[in-house]
Amino acid sequence: MSMRDPAEIEKFISNIDHALLTVSEIRSSLRHFTQLVQSENKGPSFVHAFSDRLNSVKRDLNTLSSEGENLKGALEHAQFVANENKFNWALIKSEAEKEAAEEEIRFREEEANSAKAKETGSFVKANADYAYKQLSSIVLEQKPTSISVPLFFTTCINQWMSNKKPADIDFTVTFEKEETPTLTGSTCHIKISARKALVADLELEYEKYSDTLVVHQYDIKGVKEEKHFWQDSQYLVFQKVNLLATDAFEDMLVFFAKESLHNMLDWFCSYHNLFTTPCHRCHKILQFDSPQYRYLPPMVRTWAKKLPVAQSDSSVVHPAPGTAYHMRCYIEYKNNHAI
Repeated sequence: MSMRDPAEIEKFISNIDHALLTVSEIRSSLRHFTQLVQSENKGPSFVHAFSDRLNSVKRDLNTLSSEGENLKGALEHAQFVANENKFNWALIKSEAEKEAAEEEIRFREEEANSAKAKETGSFVKANADYAYKQLSSIVLEQKPTSISVPLFFTTCINQWMSNKKPADIDFTVTFEKEETPTLTGSTCHIKISARKALVADLELEYEKYSDTLVVHQYDIKGVKEEKHFWQDSQYLVFQKVNLLATDAFEDMLVFFAKESLHNMLDWFCSYHNLFTTPCHRCHKILQFDSPQYRYLPPMVRTWAKKLPVAQSDSSVVHPAPGTAYHMRCYIEYKNNHAI
């Protein structure tokens, strides 16, 4: 195995840090979920809270699985370095003892300030409880309005279907739950169908003050597959697409709301040829992905991303949104081009 340059090693370390942070978030989600299940006070909102906490755990697990794909190179390099065993053990011991001493000092400082913090916290809590009780008794009268404001999701989806949807592709977007206005925007539940390819259920929210889109729940499955949000697809390819969607949504939701929604519809529409188009890199239909997922078609479709200023003027050629890749081919492409 060839030696890695410092920039690549720093990228490996960053990937590992992200994975460890995700593990910490999973532990936190599991702890909150366990507390909810074990709580004695299960009011009318328990079912909604249960579903919300369960989906939070599922999203974190999907994120961890997606990040695990990026750890293969780092773990291979770590094993290679460990086999060589060329470490400066004296320096490592010295740095470890130094960090332990600094941690002990921080612990003592926090312990000394804890009494004062508790006293301040109790004072703040008492005043907050009083203010909450006062505000709870106030009822604001909502004046009726005769002004009809166009609903965000309805308007944007109609615009996309009229102006951007390819005419030769059988692709539909339907409202499973009609768009509902809220104090900060609106919410809806839509079903996206690409004929002979996939079906996606999404619960979305529009935040008008920040002009952002929020994906509360999503589920991608086969066309004739019937299952609940929290259940995994029976098909390996759609299990993998659900994992990929975690990264895709994270990139697409940084745009303003309308552009985010249109980018998502573009991305799902690009899956209309999921089982028929070859990989852009290896030009094959099927490729062995892993012992878990076995042979899969090119289930990656590239998506719109906001590029850093440093990359926007560079000579790196980024694939057009909707380009088909196998997962392994896509990861190799990203590593080779440092994307």
